[in-house]
Amino acid sequence: FRRVLFRSIFILIAAAVLTAAFGQYYFRKKKLLFKALATCMPVAVALLYTLRAGEQGRFVSLLILAGAFLCMTADVLLELVFLAGVAAFALGHVCFLTAYIHLTPVRLMTVILFLLLLTVMLLLHGKFLPNFGSQAIYLVGYGALLSFMTAMAFTVAVQSEGPAGKLMAAGGICFYISDNILGFRILHEKNNRLSGAVLLTLYYSAVYLIAAGLWFLP
Repeated sequence: FRRVLFRSIFILIAAAVLTAAFGQYYFRKKKLLFKALATCMPVAVALLYTLRAGEQGRFVSLLILAGAFLCMTADVLLELVFLAGVAAFALGHVCFLTAYIHLTPVRLMTVILFLLLLTVMLLLHGKFLPNFGSQAIYLVGYGALLSFMTAMAFTVAVQSEGPAGKLMAAGGICFYISDNILGFRILHEKNNRLSGAVLLTLYYSAVYLIAAGLWFLP
């Protein structure tokens, strides 16, 4: 048991350090490869857990693995075809959301929190929606998906015991904040270095925390 525990801790710490190192290098040098490598570390964390998961946890782990992989793919696509990157992120959120729903059902608190999170997004960015014409519906849809995923992550944290749900909830919240910062940077055209650093830190933390949460599932 001690050997398994030590190995698990080593994997999680090593992945966290490498995620931070690759992410920092990308932030400084803007090398697309290192942007993908940073997200590749949480993918590896989810993959290693999936390989050892029993029947009970395999479905959730596969969903988290798929979500992390889609985020890694989106990292690259955002730099090449922006809308394709957004679509990949949306699919990743669907995977995370499905995993959360599998862990615990939707509850009244989920709906209330979802409406609150979506309202905050609309208050922050709603005035820009008319500029996008008919495409505004896609932006609202993405915001609704992100809000629902975050609300479900929080529900998992409340309803489950142990650190797994707490880590996944923290990841969902980091995703919500980072995507809103990204929207603010794009819509307000304020791409300063500080907001970029905060954005990347929250984003990489989001993917890592969700993947790491798998290792604490009962």
